[in-house]
Amino acid sequence: MQKKLIALAVAGLVSAPAFAQSNVTIYGVADAYMGFGSHGKNDLSAVQSGGLSGSRLGFRGTEDLGNGLKGVFTLEQGFDISKGTGLGDASRQAFVGLAGGFGAVTLGRQYAPGYDFQYDALVSSAISPQAILSGAAIGDSIDGTGIASALTINPGSSARWDNSVAYNGSFAGLKVRAIYAMGNNETNTYKNGTLTAPQEDLVRTSKAGDDDRMGLGVEYANGPLKVGAVYHYLKSATNSATLLKGSADEEKLGLDDQKEWLIGGSYNFGVLTLAGSYQQADNVAYIKDLDADLWQLGVIVPVGAAGNVHVGYGEVKYEEPGEADAKSKSWTLAYTHALSKRTTAYVGYNETKNDDGLGLGPVPSGSVKNVVAGPDVTRYSLTSTEMGEKSKLFVVGVRHTF
Repeated sequence: MQKKLIALAVAGLVSAPAFAQSNVTIYGVADAYMGFGSHGKNDLSAVQSGGLSGSRLGFRGTEDLGNGLKGVFTLEQGFDISKGTGLGDASRQAFVGLAGGFGAVTLGRQYAPGYDFQYDALVSSAISPQAILSGAAIGDSIDGTGIASALTINPGSSARWDNSVAYNGSFAGLKVRAIYAMGNNETNTYKNGTLTAPQEDLVRTSKAGDDDRMGLGVEYANGPLKVGAVYHYLKSATNSATLLKGSADEEKLGLDDQKEWLIGGSYNFGVLTLAGSYQQADNVAYIKDLDADLWQLGVIVPVGAAGNVHVGYGEVKYEEPGEADAKSKSWTLAYTHALSKRTTAYVGYNETKNDDGLGLGPVPSGSVKNVVAGPDVTRYSLTSTEMGEKSKLFVVGVRHTF
């Protein structure tokens, strides 16, 4: 009788519906440092957030849907630990999707491949030459007038894309990353760009897809070796300038699609790890024929069981027709020490030297507010006052991950 009851119980378990298994993980980074430095006449002495890694709080979840398929999501918000404030709607990541043996397909605000594949001995920190030279602002021409964003193959916000669908897959040491981001900024405007034009002058400034972005990255890892390549293509956001795609005004202002690529790698020799990359960008900030070449090289040398010395050097050169070429050179010496698996203390120094027309560095360049008065609107713009000046920063801090 007892055996029959056991058999019935087992049969009941087998025939019962399979309920999905789900879990949510809370994770984050708390990173702060004391920074002392300058950029030309602009001095810095402050406690700041994100020396080694950006401070953040995130929620990551999965649900088993059966047959090897899972529902996945990530919600990750950055914050400034030096002030105890969040970044409003500037989320680091926010996406949902499906994952399985094929990889993962996700929708939302996500990392482009240029964020994921970094070959940097300074681990994409605030004093990393690669991060500084690829992610800082530049003038809209070599003569330094205006402010514009720079490259998107970098470990910063310009490599986080809104309105995107992404694919991530890993297969026997090969990683593949692909993303397509819909700019979602198609709007109507007036032919003359003002808000007081007659209604009949209302026109469509761009079509769906005119401001889209796409990226592809591949990486192969085998033991101590990693090698990878990344490509980003960004269509010119002509609607932001209230221009018709392909119009004479667009050609006059010299707008064009931004194209970027990077190749890089690292090798762990045991006594040290060597890492480096080379990247190139055409039409930086959508400015036609404003091109950039960036290379960087560094080493990580273990010291004892818990310490590492990091050394890095990089250069970026901007070229624009009719303007003199301009370079920025950046070098860093740093030391990190793992106090535990989750807590790391660090100290480091970066120095970035700029030619005329460039204002890159770990400390922002000084700026002044210009008033641009028009018949219908008064606008304000910032112009750098420290182009061509040296920037330097000494940091000492601690990072805790959880």
